[in-house]
Amino acid sequence: MVSLHGIPSREDGGGLMALTFTASTRKWEKLTAKAMLAVAVDSIQDVMEAAQTTAQGKTAGGTIIEGRIPVVTSDLVNSLAVETNGVLGGEGANSYVTAIGGMNLGDTLRFGWTAEYSARVHSGFSGPDSLGRVYNQKGWHWISANAVRWQSIVRRNVDKYKGK
Repeated sequence: MVSLHGIPSREDGGGLMALTFTASTRKWEKLTAKAMLAVAVDSIQDVMEAAQTTAQGKTAGGTIIEGRIPVVTSDLVNSLAVETNGVLGGEGANSYVTAIGGMNLGDTLRFGWTAEYSARVHSGFSGPDSLGRVYNQKGWHWISANAVRWQSIVRRNVDKYKGK
């Protein structure tokens, strides 16, 4: 007697093969899920570390370095907030570390900077503000400059875990 999919049944003496195949398939599945999680965690960490890399802010004497987050008082870099599956988690410069340390495959993580001026500093601003002051401020683009590297970062991490 032959069982489904051509795997010999126990009656044919093929039970050991079927069990070995099933066990190795489960082992491969677990290893694949573990590697996928490792790639996801490492990739998120790489992007967030880059996005949280600081440079001296302009009002502190620095110059704009696209892709870096400016620091004058640390309020902006410390305003990072992380949400996991719709639940707000920690806030602070390294809050992403806790979030990715406890994540599972399929989780949705969102990252944002909550300082009220973060959008202007990121994207830049030209024109008058609500007080009538006129600005022509170039953006630092610490989010977009690092997010655009996502695919290459993932590919690098996939290569790192291939065959492990």
